[in-house]
Amino acid sequence: MRPDTRWERHSSTQTLAELLLGLSFITAVAAGGYSAATGQLTVLSQGAGIVFLVTLTCVLVSWFRSVEREDTPDDRTVAQAARSTAATTAQDSIAAIDAEYRR
Repeated sequence: MRPDTRWERHSSTQTLAELLLGLSFITAVAAGGYSAATGQLTVLSQGAGIVFLVTLTCVLVSWFRSVEREDTPDDRTVAQAARSTAATTAQDSIAAIDAEYRR
């Protein structure tokens, strides 16, 4: 079974937030340019800028959390590795004590 790709794990909320990020950026730039040229639509430009910054923050936090989740090992894997390390250490210490008594 092949592992899920990033896009298969992508929720519809994440996709909507990323689309809103792009649309708010385009709106902020277009309204900002128009308001700089004509002096109108400044409220729309400011509103789109605020929406862009809030959406950018949400998307970046989402991206960083997904990267952190991918980098963090699964709890079951960590527990299994700890058990095998403990068993190996116990066997090594018993072997060391046995070798000391055989001298």
